[in-house]
Amino acid sequence: MNMNQPFLLGPCRVLPSENKLGCANVEVVLQPKFIELLCFLVSRYPEAVTREELIENVWNGNSYVGEKALTNAIWHLRKAFKELDPDTIYIETLRKTGYRITLTPCSLTQNELVAIPTKKSIFSRFSSMQVICAVITVIVFVTSPFYFLHDNSSKTRNYKTRLTDHIETLTTSPGRELFPGVSNDNHLLVYSWGEPGELANLYLQDLFSPEQAAIALTNSDGIEGRAVFSPDQQRIYYYRRSDGGKCDIIEQTLSGAATKLLGSCAVNFTTDLDISAQGDKLVYISERTVDGTLSSELNIINLSSDKAVSQVPCKQACNIQDESVAFSPDGTKLVVSRNLPDGHEELFLIDISSGDTQQLTSGFLDLRGVDWHPQKSQLVFSAVEHGQRQGYFYHLDTNIIQDSKVTGLSYPEYADDGTLYFHQWHTDSTLMRVELGDNVASSPFPVLSTDFNMRYADFNELKNKFTFISNESNESELWIADQDGTNRRQLTDFKSGIFNPIWSPDGRYIAFTLFIKGKNQLYIYDFEKQVSEQLKTGFKYHAKVSWGKDSQTVLVSDSKYVHRFNLNGKNLGKMIEQPAYYAYETQQGDLIFAKPSAKQLWVKYADSGREEVLVPNINLSNDLAWHYVKADETSLARIYYFNVDRADYRLSYYDLANQSHHDVMRLPERAFSRASGLTYIAQSGWLVYSAYKSPQIDIKRIKAQYLP
Repeated sequence: MNMNQPFLLGPCRVLPSENKLGCANVEVVLQPKFIELLCFLVSRYPEAVTREELIENVWNGNSYVGEKALTNAIWHLRKAFKELDPDTIYIETLRKTGYRITLTPCSLTQNELVAIPTKKSIFSRFSSMQVICAVITVIVFVTSPFYFLHDNSSKTRNYKTRLTDHIETLTTSPGRELFPGVSNDNHLLVYSWGEPGELANLYLQDLFSPEQAAIALTNSDGIEGRAVFSPDQQRIYYYRRSDGGKCDIIEQTLSGAATKLLGSCAVNFTTDLDISAQGDKLVYISERTVDGTLSSELNIINLSSDKAVSQVPCKQACNIQDESVAFSPDGTKLVVSRNLPDGHEELFLIDISSGDTQQLTSGFLDLRGVDWHPQKSQLVFSAVEHGQRQGYFYHLDTNIIQDSKVTGLSYPEYADDGTLYFHQWHTDSTLMRVELGDNVASSPFPVLSTDFNMRYADFNELKNKFTFISNESNESELWIADQDGTNRRQLTDFKSGIFNPIWSPDGRYIAFTLFIKGKNQLYIYDFEKQVSEQLKTGFKYHAKVSWGKDSQTVLVSDSKYVHRFNLNGKNLGKMIEQPAYYAYETQQGDLIFAKPSAKQLWVKYADSGREEVLVPNINLSNDLAWHYVKADETSLARIYYFNVDRADYRLSYYDLANQSHHDVMRLPERAFSRASGLTYIAQSGWLVYSAYKSPQIDIKRIKAQYLP
């Protein structure tokens, strides 16, 4: 096939002479070098092409320029294809081999380029040549040993209609539009939005007149979250987080903007609310102390009379944390997403009157919203898997879960007719470094320039390497790389969730937590043996692990107390008398830890065993979001941490000698992942963290006729 002539890849056109990609009636223009790379890959179809061969042929063998340029070009090509055809993978990465085109290329004549169809019919978008190409592709797919099908039917049932073809975008403002709430007639949309760097307020959009600008409903000093409409569309109910550790449930009229305080919601963890279909009850999540531990509580406000507040009975295991809540259509039951002691988050069904509870799902680690269909025994919910959010449908009659195939679906909300609203969360992560020199921090710069998600970096000085979690193999696995990002190597192949990898000080081991077969387990990778082995602790849950100073023991919490284990799995005892999720051991043997409130750092001294406050006032974004750096020739001992105050996001440090806080730099809102850790490279003065690549999140919907 002549690579200078137009050709087809699936439903998309490639026009090399114009440096264009096109699909249906949409086209994008790319850099010539990106098109040249694509054409070379296509010319070798169906073979895989090594990185070295691509650099030799596209960048004339200049490996210094070509190594990063190739990664960048592949990222841009994938991004362009994803924008044109989000459900098809065009370029495949083969581990330790290179890249390969996945679709059969077909030549295009000039006549076939004349008319570009604009109808949305699934057949009208394809020319006769495209149909022929599709047939060829099917034949190759069936006969080629390189292709395979992944069967996930043991957990979910796939939905035959491609829902991504029917997604409508409702908001396009810069930044993040979150938590859609819709009136029963699909007329009004309320959502939370704040300009980058500003506090989030509530906005009202008239969906019948989309050309009109959204109207601001609130303008407070707090952050407004999820809102719901009353059935008569005269009022909205929402929660507001304010300074001083306050979270309030607010009723507001739409006509006069009058507000009324109805209750207090959870401050120290996620909260949510929902209104019954009849409009007579409002449920929200608050917090209370159970056995000395903060737990959530479900509250019902009677909206039909005196707005009295009552609590949903809790019969057993009341030391819980619920994150999302929704009413059943008849208002007698609730569905909640609940965090469990083993680290999972699952859906539970609760009878409001009796408090009887039934677990619905198993095997999920992190859920992001749930709602109940207004006419069916069906739920929709969002789950985070391998670093990405995915939408699912749960059928209560059959206990079958359907994969929606809608990536990024978050905090779903049904309208009265069954139309589904959600915000679509697409925020890929990467590793960024800030160079700390002469007390002036550089601008953030990527450590590894790849188009894959990377999180949880930890650096070992003896090895001069990073360890991190990446989805480069299409699964979240454990990887290592040199400080400059070269010599990447995959260490595991679990095809499951891996979190918080930590080097041992001597560089021989990497400890990490693994969620596999519904269990939270602690594993250690041994570089001498070249294997990962489970460290059997007997715990049902393992928080973030750390190493003892001699590299022969690990410190890990069971979500209550930190214990020390040797490498044979023997429990050497509880190390800290106070509850803690994570502790770090210094070279002196002192243990530094944060209490669950994340407002102070404590220390247990090795010589005396005394536990006392080390940093009396510190604004940790969570109790794991800090990194201890020992003193060296250039600086005193420090503790770097994520410092978040509503829309104000900063990297900061605490100088232990001078007992003072200092900012490294202020970053855009949501610019870093607070849960994915920090690491420091002393020899170059780099502070490394996990950053989000794209801040754009929009409100979307799928109309009822396309849904299961």
